[in-house]
Order: sequence, then structure tokens, then C-alpha cells
Amino acid sequence: MDVSQAMAVTTKKSILLIDDSNIFVTTLSKVLSDWGYCVLSFTDPVAALEVFKTESFFLVICDLYMPSFSGHKLLYRFLQENPKQICCLLTSAENDEQMLKKTISLENVKGLIKKPVSFEKLQEFLDEMITLSSKKKEVISNAK
Repeated sequence: MDVSQAMAVTTKKSILLIDDSNIFVTTLSKVLSDWGYCVLSFTDPVAALEVFKTESFFLVICDLYMPSFSGHKLLYRFLQENPKQICCLLTSAENDEQMLKKTISLENVKGLIKKPVSFEKLQEFLDEMITLSSKKKEVISNAK
């Protein structure tokens, strides 16, 4: 998807999905779309970052290891651009525990989804993120 196509995204149930595997992105995008989410998916982290700078998302799901740009580096950039953005780390790698801990400790990373993805656990996680997002809105509303 290019930047011009991304302009039509709404934030209510939109998800930005970044993974270097085209097959994985296509499959997960289909599942999330079937569940009612508007999904923008990218295999190019740099292109995803450019869209992120101009759009708002309910959730960002990002792979940890990608050839051109690490998930840690990308999620850190997202944190700098929008500290309130809820992000989730996606990984099949557990052998680099230091990088995993470093990335999970970023303030904007609220969860970890392990590959292969369990759709049941993914749905539970999304429900938790909806609840978290709703609580944030309540706090903002009550502060007014």
C-alpha cells in the first residue's frame, strides 16, 4: 500500500502492521480485516514510518527482526513521533533475549505476539488493547 492509499484510514479500528514477510502480512491482514479492522500493512519499515507520521492508528503491530530496519529501532521512532501510540511487538525469535527485553521495555510497547500466531490469543490481546484504549479515553474525558 502506498502513502496516497493510506490517507483514507480512520483511527477507530485501524491497525498498522509491519513485517518483512509478504505472506505473513497478507495472511494476518486478511484475518484482521475479517474481524472488522482496517489494516495497513507494510513489508518496508521505512514506508510504514512515513505513513505513521501522517496517520493515526488504534494499534501498531511490528516484527522485531527485519533486514533493513529493526523492529526495536522502528518502535523507538514511533515512540518519538507519538508517545501515546499503542504498539505490539511481533516475533518468532526468542534467542536474542536482550533485544527482546530492550524492545518490550519501550513505553509504547504494550504486548508481545509470538509467531506462529495463535488467532485466539491475538483476539484476546486485541480485546485487551480496546479496553486499554477505552480507559485512556475515559481518563481524558474525566479530566475535562
